[in-house]
Amino acid sequence: MTYKRRTFLKTSAVASAAVMAMPSLLASVKPSTKIGVQLYTVRNEMSSDPKGTLEKIARIGYKKLEGAGYDAGKIYGFSGKEFRSIVSDLGMELTSGHMSSQVFAEGFDQALEFMVDAGQQYAVFPWLSPEQRVSLDQYKGYAATLSKCAEKAGSAGITVCYHNHDFEFQELEGELPMNILLNETDPEMVKIELDLYWITKAGLDPVQFFKDNSGRVPMWHVKDIANTPERGFAEVGTGTIDFQRIFAEKKTSGMKHFFVEQDQSENPLKSIELSYKNLTEKILG
Repeated sequence: MTYKRRTFLKTSAVASAAVMAMPSLLASVKPSTKIGVQLYTVRNEMSSDPKGTLEKIARIGYKKLEGAGYDAGKIYGFSGKEFRSIVSDLGMELTSGHMSSQVFAEGFDQALEFMVDAGQQYAVFPWLSPEQRVSLDQYKGYAATLSKCAEKAGSAGITVCYHNHDFEFQELEGELPMNILLNETDPEMVKIELDLYWITKAGLDPVQFFKDNSGRVPMWHVKDIANTPERGFAEVGTGTIDFQRIFAEKKTSGMKHFFVEQDQSENPLKSIELSYKNLTEKILG
């Protein structure tokens, strides 16, 4: 599927503030809608006290984790088997993990061993620095890397995804880089983890993206856009994104997992607690 910016609709405005909060669903979240959290949100806390932070996350109610600290066969200082044991004892799982472009390019075999040991189901290509995204040829190289890694991962039952920001939807050499990533990879092999904040901030409609890529978007990052001129990061349900509209199209997306994330916050643990509360009480009903 090839995209042009004008083919996307602007995301709908936030639902009316008059909508009453639904009764808490904390005790009745179905397995298919168990909420995940991207651990980048609590990166400082995970660095200083990983076990204590995981305990706090479990107490909030999160069941799925997406890692952001993989390095040379370990995550937050633990082997795959060690981390799996820790989170399993807390009633959670490491569903997915962001792994650097260097890992995809040079260390994917070792990463696969870690993922198998950890029980991780998804390997996500997370980010490109400015110097890594100055030409379409670079994106063609990433598409080739994603395809190569997806073939290896598939034999281990692991799915490769690409995670977007806003720059993939900004024209480069007369083309949108996202077109390259989508069109030069096999949709059955390489999937998309759609960051709802970034695609919306780019002025595009995630629901339209689902429709154009039906079944190819098994994971989402769920975070809100603050209702301020800067349009910064906000707790889910406190900003301008209409999440009820988006979640209504989860089957179109092919969504299997979603992760709360807030890139910047004064108190990350309180932020993910508020996002969880708003999701369960206002959005997922």
